[in-house]
Amino acid sequence: MDERNYWNRLSRRRLSRRAFLSAGATVAAGSAAAAVVGCGGGSGPSWTKTAVTPIDGVDGNPIPGGRVTYGRLLNVLGIDPHIDLTGIDIDYLLYSYLYSWTPSTEEAVFNNFAESVEMPAADRTEFIFKLRPGTKIQPQDDNPAKGEELTSEDCKQSFIRRGTAITAPDRRFPLRISGTTTPDPVALGAALQTPDPYTFSFKMNRPFVPAFREMSNPTWAIMPAKVIEKFGTSFQAAGLGTKSYGSGPFMVDEFRGTERIILKRHPEYFLAPRPWLDEMRYIIITEPQSLLAAFDSGQHDVNGAILNKAQAEDRMKNENFILGKVPTRFYPVVHFKIRPPFDDIRVREAFDLALDRDEMLSLIWDGEGNYNGPVQWLQTRFSLPQDELRAAMPYDPQKARDLLNAAGYANGFEVKMKIPRVPGAPIIADLSSLIKDQVGKVGIKLLLDEVEIGTFIANVILPGNFDLAFFPNLPYDEPDRPLSFYHTRGVTGVGNWNNYTNPDLDKLIDAQESDFDDDRRIQTILEAQRLILKEHGPQITLPGGNFYGARWKYVHHPYQYFLDLGEGDIPPEKIGPPGADGWTERA
Repeated sequence: MDERNYWNRLSRRRLSRRAFLSAGATVAAGSAAAAVVGCGGGSGPSWTKTAVTPIDGVDGNPIPGGRVTYGRLLNVLGIDPHIDLTGIDIDYLLYSYLYSWTPSTEEAVFNNFAESVEMPAADRTEFIFKLRPGTKIQPQDDNPAKGEELTSEDCKQSFIRRGTAITAPDRRFPLRISGTTTPDPVALGAALQTPDPYTFSFKMNRPFVPAFREMSNPTWAIMPAKVIEKFGTSFQAAGLGTKSYGSGPFMVDEFRGTERIILKRHPEYFLAPRPWLDEMRYIIITEPQSLLAAFDSGQHDVNGAILNKAQAEDRMKNENFILGKVPTRFYPVVHFKIRPPFDDIRVREAFDLALDRDEMLSLIWDGEGNYNGPVQWLQTRFSLPQDELRAAMPYDPQKARDLLNAAGYANGFEVKMKIPRVPGAPIIADLSSLIKDQVGKVGIKLLLDEVEIGTFIANVILPGNFDLAFFPNLPYDEPDRPLSFYHTRGVTGVGNWNNYTNPDLDKLIDAQESDFDDDRRIQTILEAQRLILKEHGPQITLPGGNFYGARWKYVHHPYQYFLDLGEGDIPPEKIGPPGADGWTERA
C-alpha cells in the first residue's frame, strides 16, 4: 500500500512540527492551564522540596502522593461524557478509553483499555480491538460494578449510549456502524460484536477516514454496563452528571460544579502504582482577577485564568513559575440561518466585509494570531494559506454598504444575535460586542441576546433556533468535523441547523471523508474550503489567537496529549493516559 496512506502514517510516519494543539479543548472546558511549558527567571515565593524516592523503571523519579490544585475559570455543568461537554478535560481522568491520541503525530497510543487493533478490511471499515485484562472498575460503595473488570460488553453498551445520545456532538460515525440514517440503539447494538470479554469489534457500512481519530475523543468514554443500566438509561440521568463510576486513574470524591471538584486516586488502577497523586482538586472561580490572585498567592498550583501577554510577561520574572504560550484553538464563528435576509448572498457578503479581522486580532488577541478558514489555521496540512485567507476576507465597509443597498437594505436592518453566556469567559462577550460595533458601521444593528450555555446548546444551536448565532466552536484535530457543518446532513448526520445546502459542496465533503489517499484528500479539502468562502456562510469564521498559562514549577506534567511538544516529539516510553503521570514535589 502507498506510504502516503493515512492509516500507514498512524503507526509509521512522524510528521514535522505542526500546531495541532488541543490546549483549546481545556480552555473550552475551563482548565485553561492544564498543560503549559516554558521557563522564567527572577525571584518570588519558594517551597520546601520533598526528597525524591527513585521508582524502578520510571523516568523522572516521580514522588508518590500529594495533591495538585487547579484553578478553573468555567463552571462544570456535568461530568457525563456521553451527554455533556463542559467537563471533558475531567472525564479523561475518570474513565477508560480504548486508546490515547497524539495530535502532533496523528498517532494512536495503546496505553489504555485496548492493547491493539486490527483493521483487516481493505477499505478500513472493520475494527477488531483486543482489550486489556485486569482493568479494574473503581471501588466506590455505591458503584454497581464495584471491583469488577472492564470487558467488551462495557464497550458495547458505552458505544450504544454515546452513539444515540441526543446531545452527542457528532453521530455520523455511529450511523455508519448501525447502517441507519437516524440513531437506532437496536441496530447499533446488533452491529457491535463481543465474541469474548476481551474482544470488541464492528464493521462500518462505508469508509470513514476520521473513524480512528474519533474513538479517542473524550466523549467516547467506556462506562461499565452495570452503571449504564442503573444510572444511565435516561439521558436526563442526574446521577452520571454529578458522579462517576469508571475505571480511570481518579475517582470523584466531591462534585460541586460551580464551586469545587475533588478527585481521589483509584487504588486499583491498571497502571499501579500510578497515578502518583493522591488527589486532584479543581476550584472554580469565575471572576478572572480573583482566580489569578489565588494562583499568585499559592492557593492554586496551576493557574486557571487565561493570561494576556502583559500578565504573562510580568509573571515570567518569578523563577518559581512555569509559563507558556499556546494557541487557544478557540474557533469563533457566526452562524447564519439561511432565510431572509441571510438567504441573499449579498447580505451575507456585506456582513463578512464589515468584519475587521485585524482589529479583532489587535483588541482580542494582543495582536497575535491568524485568520481561520472553514478549517482552522492550526490544522496546517489542511488549512488554506494565510495570504489566501486574507485576500478572501477583506475589510471593505463601503462595498458592504453598496451590497446592502443593492439587496434592498439601504437603511440597514435589525437582527438578534444569540450568544452563549459563560461566566468566567469574558472573551465571548468582548468579541460579540466588537462584532456588533463593526457591522453597525454599515447599517446592520445587532441585538445581542445572551443565553445560558446549556440552554444555548440544547435550545438554540442544535434545533437551529436563531437568525444569527455566535459560537466559540470546540477545537478540532480532523478537518472532516468543521467541514461537516456545511454539509446538508450537518455535523449530526441528520441535517444542519442553518437550512443550508449546496450539492456541489456535499460531493466534495463526501469525497474527502472516504478517501485514504492523503495528498488527494488534502486537495479535495482545500477545494471545498474555497467554495465555502465564496458562499460567505452559513458560517463566517473569525481569527484565533494565543493564551498564556502558568503553574508552579513543583508541579510536573511529564507529557500531555493536549500539547505538541516540538519538532518530532512523541510520548515517552511507558507513558500512561492523561493524568496518570502527573506528580508534585510537595507530596
